[in-house]
Amino acid sequence: MAVARTNIINFFSEEDFDKYFALHKEFVKTLNDCGLLEATYVRASSTSLLYFSLVKTEEGAEEILRRANKWRKKYAFKVEVITFDGEVLYEYGKDKKSS
Repeated sequence: MAVARTNIINFFSEEDFDKYFALHKEFVKTLNDCGLLEATYVRASSTSLLYFSLVKTEEGAEEILRRANKWRKKYAFKVEVITFDGEVLYEYGKDKKSS
């Protein structure tokens, strides 16, 4: 069962946002062994980031969460995080090619 996860991450400054985003793009590249299939970043505001991910299994999603929490502590990011996740039921357009 694939798992979709959405994180809403609120920062206390634009500088914190920029630093987190730059470092997280590198961190996410280390998660292939956890079954990370997709990762998408959206700037919701100057201090809010939406992060969408798709992971092969629930176990992989839990391991990513464990590593991400450890990673956040390493850099002492001061953020507010809201996480939503659930089983992927249907995906439209996954195999569509851009014209």
